[in-house]
Amino acid sequence: MKQLITGLIVGVLCLTATIEVQAISKEEKQVLATYRSFAFGLTLVQVAKVMYGKSYKQHLTEKNGATVFKKKAIRVKNEQGYRTRTYAFFDRSKTLPTRMELEFDTKRNKSTYYLTTKALQFLADSPTGLRESTRTIPHITRIHSGQTERQLDRHVSGQGLGHVAMRWSWDYTAVQTKQERKKYKYLGQSKVYVFDSSNPHKQIDLVMHYDDRHKKYKVNYYSVLTLEEDEVK
Repeated sequence: MKQLITGLIVGVLCLTATIEVQAISKEEKQVLATYRSFAFGLTLVQVAKVMYGKSYKQHLTEKNGATVFKKKAIRVKNEQGYRTRTYAFFDRSKTLPTRMELEFDTKRNKSTYYLTTKALQFLADSPTGLRESTRTIPHITRIHSGQTERQLDRHVSGQGLGHVAMRWSWDYTAVQTKQERKKYKYLGQSKVYVFDSSNPHKQIDLVMHYDDRHKKYKVNYYSVLTLEEDEVK
């Protein structure tokens, strides 16, 4: 059964790739450039302008006193005066299919939506539904929380960590009060890799969080996925 990684998404990414030696295609570079163009703190209307250009108004509508996308949101919340709307955008490219998720939030008791979270998934016909790394982790016992990309690379086949399966990042500064900003630094970035294991019946889903203090990605979490018989390569 194909399934997207669950329980890992706490927020969403950055393109700082110190150890990603594997070449990135021109198409992927363009996808990442587009992804980065959606800056945190932009309003939903501003994001629509970046996304659709002069025709952006055709993709917007008014709902409950707020300007939102006409397309159906995949998640909608309204808690204690804070509103949240999340949208998914698919690119059906045959060579690089992707799913981009953008989350917008309002300030308390306000109606303007600001971009606070974004995620980019590289889709594939795989057990997780995500693009695999093309690298193998022979000995999972050598993987530990806090390892940097360079340290992790020593325990992965080949040079570099291979393809990234997913990137995400989050920054709630635009919707926080001054007091909240001082108390909570709610921003960050992470990425996910899907590695093959030395066991053909298992894969490793590994999450790396960016350590802002040391300016490095570090292993945060990993899980072992058991493949069904029809999913074994």
